[in-house]
Amino acid sequence: MKKLSSLFASVLIASSFLAACGGGNEQAEEQEQPTTEEPIEEVETLELFTTIFPLEDFATKIGGEFVNVTNVVPVGADAHTFEPTAREMISVAEGDAFIYNGAGLEGFVDALIETLEGEDVAIVKASEGIDFIDYNHDHDHAHEEEDDHDHAHDEHAHEEEDDHGHEHDDHAHEEEDDHGHEHDDHAHEEDDHDHAHDDHAHDHDEDPHVWLDPILSITLAENIKNALVELMPEQEEVFNANFEEVKAELEAIDAEFQAMVEAADKDTFLVSHAGYGYWEERYGVKQIGISGISPTNEPSQRQLQDIIELANEYGLQYVLFEQNIPTKVAEVVKDEVGAEALYLHNLEALIEEDVENDEDYFSLMRRNIEVLETALQ
Repeated sequence: MKKLSSLFASVLIASSFLAACGGGNEQAEEQEQPTTEEPIEEVETLELFTTIFPLEDFATKIGGEFVNVTNVVPVGADAHTFEPTAREMISVAEGDAFIYNGAGLEGFVDALIETLEGEDVAIVKASEGIDFIDYNHDHDHAHEEEDDHDHAHDEHAHEEEDDHGHEHDDHAHEEEDDHGHEHDDHAHEEDDHDHAHDDHAHDHDEDPHVWLDPILSITLAENIKNALVELMPEQEEVFNANFEEVKAELEAIDAEFQAMVEAADKDTFLVSHAGYGYWEERYGVKQIGISGISPTNEPSQRQLQDIIELANEYGLQYVLFEQNIPTKVAEVVKDEVGAEALYLHNLEALIEEDVENDEDYFSLMRRNIEVLETALQ
């Protein structure tokens, strides 16, 4: 046994010695061989600038590694009121493409496009080819008789609206074609666009919030894809494949939204601003907007009372706030109605929490579907 033990020990020692020698030789060989690192091939990228989050998200998803996307409107801001600095405008001018929504959403766009004239920057209106809905589409405050301008103002009965025939104190007002109406404080202008916001003049008549409709968003995404193909035709196959993935997901969102609405008990919801007309158009739900098509269009005291009465009439138990819209007026309505607060995401801009949670268009829209499902119970 000892002999065997000794032999076994000798073999172990010899094996260890040979392994050590071999290891040393391998290390020496490794040290002697020159290190040759393969150069990392840089991918050519397009510098894109967008105005709202959905356009940023679609451009990023479709462009993949071939794009670098910057949203001009910062996190938490409002595209309706945002104004870029001179430095930001220069950055856009140095890029490859500027992608915007249109329909009057971005107040700064005209000035920026004028600045880009003569620069080698593709200007892409993502909403090209979309038929916008008119924002007097019974959106603001769900006033169904606004088209008839049926407003009772103190002792002024307004009859024969089509002819603008107003009779006040036995004075017949002629020359209706010239709209010569002097009724104290009642100047009726832009009768086709009277949205129960008498104190707020609008300089456009289209609802710009098309990205909230997932089917219309397919057009937004496709216009972005087409622009990328034109800028980088060698990657057309990649851009087309990525677009098809985005399209399929948008169609899935549409199906989920439709199923939720069909199963809902109510069809009306109360929201901080009337930005959801495309949900009305696509899915048949009805919004009561506390503020108008732009969050800056706050209601008058009379309109505020109308909203509260409507909310009570419909038995609405929730007020839907938004992630980047002031809540002061909506808080008043919530308290008066005795409602609870829920939060919709208008997707126009992210907030810091969204960035931290790595949210995208699809996750935020699915959250909206869940929130609206609760509000319509």
